[in-house]
Amino acid sequence: MQQTDELLKDVKLGADGIWGEISDYGRQEQEKLFRDSVADRHFSEYLLEISKHHSIPVMDSEVESFISLIPVGGVVLDIGGCWGWHWRHINQCRPDITVVIVDLIRENLMHAQGVLKDVLPKHKVFLVHGNACSLKFSDQSFDGVWSVQTTQHIPNFLSVCTETFRVLKKNGIYWDYGLNNAFLIRQVYNLFRKTYHLNGEVVGAFFLRRINRSVLESVTKTFKNEPNVRYSEILFTPELGLAFGGRDKSFLGRIDSFLSSKLKFWRLLARQCSFHVKKTID
Repeated sequence: MQQTDELLKDVKLGADGIWGEISDYGRQEQEKLFRDSVADRHFSEYLLEISKHHSIPVMDSEVESFISLIPVGGVVLDIGGCWGWHWRHINQCRPDITVVIVDLIRENLMHAQGVLKDVLPKHKVFLVHGNACSLKFSDQSFDGVWSVQTTQHIPNFLSVCTETFRVLKKNGIYWDYGLNNAFLIRQVYNLFRKTYHLNGEVVGAFFLRRINRSVLESVTKTFKNEPNVRYSEILFTPELGLAFGGRDKSFLGRIDSFLSSKLKFWRLLARQCSFHVKKTID
């Protein structure tokens, strides 16, 4: 309990059960407005909705790999955790870990309260309304930082990277997943005259930047350590109507999870790219 009090000392618990509050969204104001419109929707089956946008078996496998590197009693920060679904099994696999989920949209965290209804009363999972560019946590608070398709929507990635480095303990790990610039998939988009967005504003919606050299250079510059790059969601491409394998416990999804690797060939067609780096200096 003392560890939790220290961790959340700079944010207040709201009447809705969510910690913290954002008043200024800065360059992410358009993102907030777009996400608010999405967050207004409610679903009878949240995992079914998630499976249209993420391969649940693939990401469950990635979570398992990530938490296997977190020390006993460790603390994890999820940047842009949205509905919190990555942590729905944390009670069974790592009940010793504390998880702090930060999201820009408060309504997303309200949805997370439903998705994690079996976890929140029993586990050390905290929902925080916050901005990744200005984290309200002390230096060296976390053993690991996890983020999935969130920092790709933040124009100033370097500020996120700097904040992540600051709040990580020495030897802490940072795993970040974003959309990949897949050459073969890009050709399919061109064939059907669809826009394959690489970097910048999606008019009327949000900012999107696929993981590129600039992102990796920012990580290397900040951490003084070159990140490992991996590819995932090889078979799962919902943008082209190929959302097979996205559902929880899907056999095809499990096969897809085994394909995730550093293999450079996957760069040509993988939907998702991730970088993995350790903080080896103070």
